Amino acid sequence: MTTRNRFKAALDAGQSLQGVWSMSGSPTIVEALGHVGADYVVLDLEHSPTSIHGMLPLLQASRSANTLAAVRMSDHSMTSTKHALDLGANTLMFPFVQDATEAAALVAFCHYPPNGQRGYALMTRASDYLADKDYLARASDDLLLIMQVETTQAVANVEKIAQVSGVGAIFVGPGDLSASMGHLGNAGHPDVRSLMAECAQRVNSVGLACGTVMGDAEQAAWAFEVGYRFVAVGTDMALLCGNARKAQLDVRERRQK
Repeated sequence: MTTRNRFKAALDAGQSLQGVWSMSGSPTIVEALGHVGADYVVLDLEHSPTSIHGMLPLLQASRSANTLAAVRMSDHSMTSTKHALDLGANTLMFPFVQDATEAAALVAFCHYPPNGQRGYALMTRASDYLADKDYLARASDDLLLIMQVETTQAVANVEKIAQVSGVGAIFVGPGDLSASMGHLGNAGHPDVRSLMAECAQRVNSVGLACGTVMGDAEQAAWAFEVGYRFVAVGTDMALLCGNARKAQLDVRERRQK
């Protein structure tokens, strides 16, 4: 069965994608980001004010803008995962996956029996409120499950994590990885960059796409060059505050002349 998940289809076809990260929790901003030319938007539940219950308007906003949406989960909870899937998310990113055992458990949460442990409910947004008659048959085919590798321990296990059946891609978190290497706040440290490049190559060698997030265009270009296939460039809050701060400084400087 052909997947209807365009994010998954693009990676399966060998394409590279560039995106943007949303931490604002604002449907208006998510919808606006859908019109800036990014291939996808990451909806962050881990480091944002948004809970699983606030995700629905964000998903609706991304659909309104016809933008691919990946939901970065806040934890490894079976209940949160079930809620996200029932709300219609089909690309999930799970933070801080340390080994293949954790990855396998998360995959199981996302699939109906007998292949997993996902709870059954059909009157949901995921099935378009029963309008999608084929939802149960195709739900598994439409899933893209991305495991986040964020420590040196996880990087050491990355091939085993990537080879878990049902894992669709790997995401390397530069910030947490730098912290685990003793370089907190310095994701651009040469040792961190070296390990990130190595990790992408190892993931690619087992046939999966590897993704990450970078702070600006120059860093994102580096990530694509070393083998990353999907890269988010900046966050909505950083872009908003960065541009607002620059405007304030520019005006102050002009007034002082």
